[in-house]
Amino acid sequence: MEVRTRAELLSLLGSRHALDRAVTTGAWQRVLRGAYVRGGAPADLTTRACAARLVLPPRALVADGSLLWLLGVDVLAQADDAQLEVVVARGAVVPARTGVRARTADLPRRDRATLHTTAGPVPVLRPVRALADLLRRLPLAQAVVVADAAQHAGLCDAGTVLDELTRHHGGLRGVRCAQRALELSDGRAESPQESRTRLLLVLAGLFPVPQLDVHDPHGRWVARVDLGFPAARVAVEYDGLLPHSGREAFVHDRRRQNLLLGAGWLVLRYTAADLRLRPELVVAQVRAALLRAA
Repeated sequence: MEVRTRAELLSLLGSRHALDRAVTTGAWQRVLRGAYVRGGAPADLTTRACAARLVLPPRALVADGSLLWLLGVDVLAQADDAQLEVVVARGAVVPARTGVRARTADLPRRDRATLHTTAGPVPVLRPVRALADLLRRLPLAQAVVVADAAQHAGLCDAGTVLDELTRHHGGLRGVRCAQRALELSDGRAESPQESRTRLLLVLAGLFPVPQLDVHDPHGRWVARVDLGFPAARVAVEYDGLLPHSGREAFVHDRRRQNLLLGAGWLVLRYTAADLRLRPELVVAQVRAALLRAA
């Protein structure tokens, strides 16, 4: 993908008026202040991260939620128009640029890396260091969501990040919360809300198995449930709006529910509103179901 600075485009097109006209007609589009790509090219976070290499200080590294998004972990709502998050060495000039959120940190050479994307090479913070940084700054529930997703995507395992925190982050704010989040994390989780549901139950002393395969009394596979208590044959499912909308999803969900009931399983289903507005009721209902089974 061809990314040009404003100076390069002015030289190519001949004048500021020609540049303004090229942007107005859509021949070129601005992806960051001072950086342009040809019209029709995607102006997503990947493109903007590549463009940042041309207009930000040489030692600015893409980090935090933006780096997770580039690595395929989209759990922090990194929309196409989200700010590009970067980190620069402590003491360096912090870039003040529209569309960019920057912070400073100690950046030894070992923590600098290059990510090769479809839009070109992008200077980034070493992923395990970036994940450790992020977990230190997030509330516990959100940190567990990030840790789950990073492990599920195969970026790292909990032990590697714990080692990073121990070796290079000792004494920094948020380390204990990050360590706790990693202890509570589970890479089998397949969605942020599933992670939040599991965390709610675990903190209440209930320990479901994520992504549990359910079999009938004859050993035949029935379904995989979000969270399961196999001894009690109780399943807890999180229902998001989009995956369960539409005629096919409606029919599939009812058939699946009946198969689980036929196999002797009780299925409890919850939504985002339940987790947000009445988490204590979710815990109480699951606990009651387990007691009845016992």
